[in-house]
Amino acid sequence: MAMPTHLQGGLMPSESNFLAENELITILPRYSMPKLELIGTKIPALRAMRREQVPLWIALILKSQDKCNIVPPEWLSATYLKSRYDAELAQPHRFSALPWHWLETSKILLARAPDDLADSTSQLKSIIQDLREIRLVKSRKGLRELNESNIQLDGLSLLEINEIRPFVLTVMNKLRQLHDAVVPEGDEIEEEDEDDE
Repeated sequence: MAMPTHLQGGLMPSESNFLAENELITILPRYSMPKLELIGTKIPALRAMRREQVPLWIALILKSQDKCNIVPPEWLSATYLKSRYDAELAQPHRFSALPWHWLETSKILLARAPDDLADSTSQLKSIIQDLREIRLVKSRKGLRELNESNIQLDGLSLLEINEIRPFVLTVMNKLRQLHDAVVPEGDEIEEEDEDDE
């Protein structure tokens, strides 16, 4: 699929999901399996009913084969996400601390391992949507602080950054052009002195 030129500078959502699947996640194997050495990663020896950390993509394969249960991250609970939502409301100029791939990971686990989650998927989806919306509003407000050389939006995830990247880059480039086009005040004074002579 050919992407519009203004979107080609960032990652596509599928690429962001690919990166998120390399994050480590805890699993609870149902069977023992020997250690595996793959090109990009090593999978430790798995023992039945003993927690182990593996990349998310491996956990999803094992889950699809009914060989493990995925232990959801601590942050993927209704209580934790609700507390992050409340923190977002309480701090209008700061983003609450969430993992770098929280959106992608939550979407993957809600779709592919809903039976492993402690809370209902509809409740989690609702809180995630609320959290996502308030963070989007805050990032748009943060763009008011934008200048030609700096933008600071600490705490955004990779997917959130990629959503606003095309707009931010365009605006920053225009601001830089405007800033460079303005003649420094010192140059104007020197020109007036030369005219007087």
